[in-house]
Amino acid sequence: MKPLQKFFCFFVFFSFLICGCTSDAEKKASHFEKGKAYYEKGQFKEAEIEFRNALSLDPKFAEVHSRLGETYLKLGKAKEAFREYSLLESLEPENTEAKRKLATFHFLGKNFDEAGKRVDAVLEKNPEDTEMLFLRAGILEHEEKPEETAAIFEQIVRIDPKQSRAYMALARLQARQNRFDAAEENLRKAIAAEPEDVKPQLALFSFFVSQKEYARAEAEIKNIVERNPKDADLHILMGNFYLRQKQNDRAESAYLKAIEAEPENMKTYMAAADFYKITGNRDKELAMYQEALKVRPDEIPVMDSLARYYFENRNPEEADKYLAKILEKNPNHFSARMLRGELLLSKGDFAAAGDLFAQLIKEEPSSDRAHYFRGLAHMGKGDGKLAKTDLLKAVELQPHNMKARLLLAEIFFREKDFAQAQKESEEVLRAMPDSYQAMLIRGNSQMYQKNTADAEKSFQSLVSMSPDNPAGHYRLGLLHRLQKKYDQAMDSFEKALSLNPRLMDVFSNVILLHTAGKDWDTALKKCEHQLRIVAETPAAQAIVHNIQGGIYMAQGKKSEAEAAFQKSLEKDPNLLRPYYSLARIYLADGRADKAIEQYQTLLSKNPNQAGPHMLLGTIYDIQKNHELSEKHYREALKIKPDFAPAANNLAWLLAENGKDLNE
Repeated sequence: MKPLQKFFCFFVFFSFLICGCTSDAEKKASHFEKGKAYYEKGQFKEAEIEFRNALSLDPKFAEVHSRLGETYLKLGKAKEAFREYSLLESLEPENTEAKRKLATFHFLGKNFDEAGKRVDAVLEKNPEDTEMLFLRAGILEHEEKPEETAAIFEQIVRIDPKQSRAYMALARLQARQNRFDAAEENLRKAIAAEPEDVKPQLALFSFFVSQKEYARAEAEIKNIVERNPKDADLHILMGNFYLRQKQNDRAESAYLKAIEAEPENMKTYMAAADFYKITGNRDKELAMYQEALKVRPDEIPVMDSLARYYFENRNPEEADKYLAKILEKNPNHFSARMLRGELLLSKGDFAAAGDLFAQLIKEEPSSDRAHYFRGLAHMGKGDGKLAKTDLLKAVELQPHNMKARLLLAEIFFREKDFAQAQKESEEVLRAMPDSYQAMLIRGNSQMYQKNTADAEKSFQSLVSMSPDNPAGHYRLGLLHRLQKKYDQAMDSFEKALSLNPRLMDVFSNVILLHTAGKDWDTALKKCEHQLRIVAETPAAQAIVHNIQGGIYMAQGKKSEAEAAFQKSLEKDPNLLRPYYSLARIYLADGRADKAIEQYQTLLSKNPNQAGPHMLLGTIYDIQKNHELSEKHYREALKIKPDFAPAANNLAWLLAENGKDLNE
């Protein structure tokens, strides 16, 4: 190639190279300027696109990383912002702005070592950077160094006396140290530093509340509200204060003024609704929900509260209507599905409820309420073991779930684990001293552990809590009977019956005391009296006739006893005890066939009883009917494998008849 041609080719190539570089630089600058323009207009998504385009042309463009970090902060993209400031720091290790932002990120992420390194680097260059001083104070407070923390806050107010945050932080530290006068002084300095800022004034109000200086707290909140009459949140705060002071009229007035201040603010109606719910005015509570729904017709929290209201007021149809609206808008709404599960429980659909709560637990394993309600579903299905597992989990997740603890106490009591039942009931009583059910379980548990002195105190507490509830008197009667204090027992039983004459368990104990003293006539007279009281209740009449039969048997009057037991079965053929009693009479009289008939009737009504099979096996054994005897012993052992009498008799029968000796 000739020299002239070579020069021309080189010139063309170099021109393209220069033009290409110039074009990329211009594009980068253009994207950067457009990004800045969008940012200034508040069009952050557009700014993000332009800044990212600039970085695609020059990944080491430090200023773009800074601008993009700011843009991500505006867009609420914290992770992306952190990444950009980290890249900026790697490009410019001495970049103060990057270190300031990263210090804040690390502090909020509780990565205090990394935050501290950057705070120190910034303060080394600018010791009066108050934001970094606040972070340094925060790190020192985390390290539990109150004196050094206070020194930093004091340094901040020396640099800038208008820093109300620092005065409030100092006051907080001083209050923890019981330096209350100094704390109040610094709160007043915070107010003086920024007289128009309501936060320091609210801090002083909260300080007075914490010190139980309620008159000063009231004066402060009144002053704040008077200066800011259009701020609904402040009226609500005042209402909450009065509600805690049990000044319900003033609380109501404050909540209604919040509505006046901001009638289009849904929150004001919901605050008033909460007040009416707490104070038991359910009609006004409903009215407030309805007003809130007028303001925000499609607001899910309002519909959720309405659904809960109707559920609690036993209107499941209305509750379901609002739940359907919520789930149409948001099929995965957790609270609405939880309430739907509660509705299913209330309808007795335990299987469907259990399935729904299982799904909720899968989505949110830490929900103690979901575990509690699934425990209820298991209880409804009769599975106490699974119920206990869920309830224990509910208590593990939320130790203050007293409903779960109370149900656990009941389960432990049924299982005869009286120590654990007492423990759970006492946990409930610590939180809810007036819980009648918890006190009852505790007293019963103490009684069955033979801790009679404490049991008596518990039952006396029941009587004090509710003098017109017969349960406390009845339990006292049982305790006195166990202690052989029969006169006191009778007094307690009679008191319980005077409150409710139809209580058959109490009546049975009254008769038991009379028969223990062989006062047969009084016992029989009281039975006749009780039959008149329960004349409209055949099942109760059956119990009384059965008791009469027992009294006659104790006197050796078999014919009268037989007649009483027969009357009992006429009134209630499903009552099992008279069958046993009649069978014993028939066996004693040598009428085995009649006894067999009674036991067979028992099994027809409830086939899962080992006892009747055992008795039938014994009768057939006596009659030398070994085939039927063996059959009933085996049936008894199927129902109750550890039933020793049946196992013993079966073994003897097999041995006597030369059957399987190994078995």
